[in-house]
Amino acid sequence: MRVDYRKLGQIALNPAYRNQPAKDTSDVLANYLYLMSNLNADVDAWSASEMAMITNSLNRWQDKKTHVYSQNVSVGDILMVDFGLRYAPELSYGHPALVLETWNNLMFVIPATSSSSKLAQAYHPTDNPSGKWYYRKVGASDGFAHDCVLIINNAKTISKTSILSPMGKLTCNLQDETQLFREIKNTLLEHLFHREWAANQNLIRAYDKLQTDFNTLKNAKDAAEAKIHELEQQIKNLQPKSIDNQSK
Repeated sequence: MRVDYRKLGQIALNPAYRNQPAKDTSDVLANYLYLMSNLNADVDAWSASEMAMITNSLNRWQDKKTHVYSQNVSVGDILMVDFGLRYAPELSYGHPALVLETWNNLMFVIPATSSSSKLAQAYHPTDNPSGKWYYRKVGASDGFAHDCVLIINNAKTISKTSILSPMGKLTCNLQDETQLFREIKNTLLEHLFHREWAANQNLIRAYDKLQTDFNTLKNAKDAAEAKIHELEQQIKNLQPKSIDNQSK
């Protein structure tokens, strides 16, 4: 059975239907029943694991879709999150996630997976320095429960209501440019916002050159002032001798 996307789209945009119960709208109800029929037809093809994850995600959404998560969430937290139903290659269902930023009831996160194929391809500065930039291997020493892969190009903004449970925190210094958190953010900026990243790199190089030029000029100025002071001192030392010679 085929769901009529066009008809449903028209109903969704029509203000007249916004306060009308779905059960009293035959087109909506019929298409909903088509959807249920299609899902039931797919049951034979699903594994027990996938069906469990789909059921959990749908039921959580139905139960909590209007809730506001009230607990505190901080940058650097590692959380178990329900990402719901997603299109491939996005990660669906429950996965760990690293919090990069928060705003009110929203947070910007990078999901993680323990997929063995992704672990084999993932970048790590010592284990696999030639790995793919969008897969970053992390492990227990970083604050995760076990080895897994952060899917950097799957970063997204989601509701805090999707949090299932806290898992821990990154162990690194979040401000240190040489450590994991800043490395991940810089990788994200470099590849997902490359023009802005490149422009910033140009500014950094220009600043460094100006700083070098300034230091060179300052050193020359300091050397000149030292030479002037030395010559002034020599002049002062010569003045008494000159007076003595004149008096003779």
